[in-house]
Amino acid sequence: MTSAPSDIGAAEAAAMDTPPAQPARRRSPRGAGRATARAILLPLLVLIIILAGWFAVTAAGAVSPLLVPAPPQVWDALVRGVFGGLWWEHIFTTLYEMVAGFFLGAIIGLVTGALFAFVGTLYQAFYPFVIALQSFPKIAIAPLLVVALGYGPEPKIVVATLLAFFPIMTASIAGFTNVNPDEHKLLRSYRASVWQELRYLRIPNAMSYVFPSFDVAVVLALLGAVAAELVGAQSGLGYLLIERQQFGDSASMYAVLILLAILGVSLRSLTQGLRKVLPRSIVPR
Repeated sequence: MTSAPSDIGAAEAAAMDTPPAQPARRRSPRGAGRATARAILLPLLVLIIILAGWFAVTAAGAVSPLLVPAPPQVWDALVRGVFGGLWWEHIFTTLYEMVAGFFLGAIIGLVTGALFAFVGTLYQAFYPFVIALQSFPKIAIAPLLVVALGYGPEPKIVVATLLAFFPIMTASIAGFTNVNPDEHKLLRSYRASVWQELRYLRIPNAMSYVFPSFDVAVVLALLGAVAAELVGAQSGLGYLLIERQQFGDSASMYAVLILLAILGVSLRSLTQGLRKVLPRSIVPR
């Protein structure tokens, strides 16, 4: 960003009078290793406790196998479905709907959030309707979408988009408006243009809000796709749940739910990893 010579001279003079900043304290490798080990071991311990309780309940016959099947039965169903290749069509269908809904929700949410942040009239006129739309239970909208769009992937993508859209939009509004006032005044003192203000201040600040919202939005998109599949579908993990329920195959239903949990955790970890590897100029940290 260019500035007037007098501005540069003033900035250099201020920098000469300012004491050097103290270097930030870095976490020692040993401390970082302990934190990583704790982040892995604690969830693993919880998982072991859950499995032990599950084994104990089923072995004692405390509940009906139709309600809570034994872990080995669920594991066999999961192996047959995933490693045996029986469920791959359903997995790819749900992932396609989720990915399409997430990207559409992200694009629409970013654009809508930017418009609401910079055009107050649009925010005042349309934001209450956005809130009203989000208040509708999406499982109630899904049958109408199936009637309008059919049993293909289109209604599932729409529901996934609606669920992913809102957290990204609200994060976008906050990121574009909640800027550091000192940094804003500095750019104004340098006579920065509107584009320079966007490029060097508002867009990087918005990305620091938007990328954390992706963690929530990607899981919501997955839930939206599966919820719409429960209403009416020809394939997908939601369709698979309904099909297995009709056959009374509770072990396969548990296996599908476990698979959905693994997909949700993996997708959230993927977005977090992406945020860490992107340059700081794109995602300030």
